[in-house]
Amino acid sequence: MSHITIADLHKHYGATEVLRGVELRIPQGSVLALLGPSGCGKTTLLRLIAGFEPLEQGRIAFGEHVMASPTVFVPPERRGIGYVPQEGTLFPHLTVEGNIRFGLPRHADRRRRIAEVLALTGLDGLGRRYPHELSGGQQQRVALARALAPDPALVLLDEPFNALDLDLRRSMCEDVIGVLRGTGTTAILVTHDPGEAFAVSDQLAVMQGGVIMQCAHPETVYWQPASPAVARLTGAAIFLPGQCRARSASCALGALPLHQNATPPDGAVVVMVRPEQVQWQADGPGVPARVVHRSFRGDHTLVGLALGDMRLDLRMPSLSAPPLDAHGSIRILGACMAWPEPAA
Repeated sequence: MSHITIADLHKHYGATEVLRGVELRIPQGSVLALLGPSGCGKTTLLRLIAGFEPLEQGRIAFGEHVMASPTVFVPPERRGIGYVPQEGTLFPHLTVEGNIRFGLPRHADRRRRIAEVLALTGLDGLGRRYPHELSGGQQQRVALARALAPDPALVLLDEPFNALDLDLRRSMCEDVIGVLRGTGTTAILVTHDPGEAFAVSDQLAVMQGGVIMQCAHPETVYWQPASPAVARLTGAAIFLPGQCRARSASCALGALPLHQNATPPDGAVVVMVRPEQVQWQADGPGVPARVVHRSFRGDHTLVGLALGDMRLDLRMPSLSAPPLDAHGSIRILGACMAWPEPAA
């Protein structure tokens, strides 16, 4: 398999349009993360790629080979895909080895391949255990091993770590993507966790309402989101009214340079910066500010700043957070994004 091309994809369930003209191109061996809220169409898109459902309009191609269109439908078993669903759906009456063997063709050297994927996924020594004898993380590794056993060119991961707690979920996701990268397997990960998506993807596609709003490198999506909606879906953001002129936006935080991808016309705009761009200074140039709220949270402290009539709430490292009623100033590190002010 070379690249994957998805063009003008549409899907309805009854009168509801779930996907609306989805366009994606995924290079061979890369990892694409699909990020978006529940109900935005992520799982539906994955199921169309896998061949679990027919499409109504558009085209899905693996390299030069069309897998699906209104007139072509290649069944799932002929697409060379491994699928890891939200729940690992292991067979409880089969051992780890039995679960992995289930997905292998009869003519394959099953014993050798099972040993290979057990080692690849860190499950050596667990082959004779049953699912109820494994931790949640180990069960997800078995589901991955079963998907990898037929040596697929593409693996689809549909929020497979949701049942795990946050820290384990993120570390498990990084481990699994590391395995896939080691085999050169192309992967698509569906997630609603921006931290997970940022950590593992080569491309990040942000979905909302059945539309891909932006698809780019994770750092580009975070620092230069295509819209306020993308900014909100990918992390904390500060939005302020401002005026744009000559590649600079003036707002309550000062005159800020624009990112290269920000191209609003001169005039009224909505300015966006990430909270970590706001730097507190006990003295020095900047916008005068006073600490009006302080809430210690261990490794960080929530600090409320008054800038004239405006209130700004920030999360700061506890060792550097200013005391209550402290006076100082703030400055903005880096550039901002800005979009034309929406019509009333």
